[in-house]
Amino acid sequence: MIEMIAMICATMLIGMVKTPKKPLFGQLTLTGEKALDWLKNGDVITARMIWFCNVNALSDWNVPEWAKEKGIVALIFPVDEWGNPMFMTQKSVLRVLEARCADWESTGARCEVIGTKLAGQKTQISFDENHPTLKFSRPENCKMYDPYLVEVTE
Repeated sequence: MIEMIAMICATMLIGMVKTPKKPLFGQLTLTGEKALDWLKNGDVITARMIWFCNVNALSDWNVPEWAKEKGIVALIFPVDEWGNPMFMTQKSVLRVLEARCADWESTGARCEVIGTKLAGQKTQISFDENHPTLKFSRPENCKMYDPYLVEVTE
């Protein structure tokens, strides 16, 4: 009888200890849209994939109203597939990313256009290996809209 009670208690304890469950579809916002991380000074991300597209092609994502007038933006997807992509609207960052695309493609990155014109096309660059690490910084005491410096390491 004591053994049976001990087994029931052990089973109950095991049942109470839950393993963390990874989300199937990434983190969602309160509105049910997919979450994005915003660029901040000092951010570092190792890229698995980068999308360049018109902001209208991101209808499934939590894009703020002010960004909907930006035109071309980029999403940098981290190597950690459960992490949120980083949303880029700053022209200083977009120029650096675009300039590096030819180099990345020549060293083995896959470049393709995905989606339809109706749903919003995206130019995608995927890194199967040699994932670039991007560090974004701005000098101390800079103005709010000063450009970011982008440091790329491969």
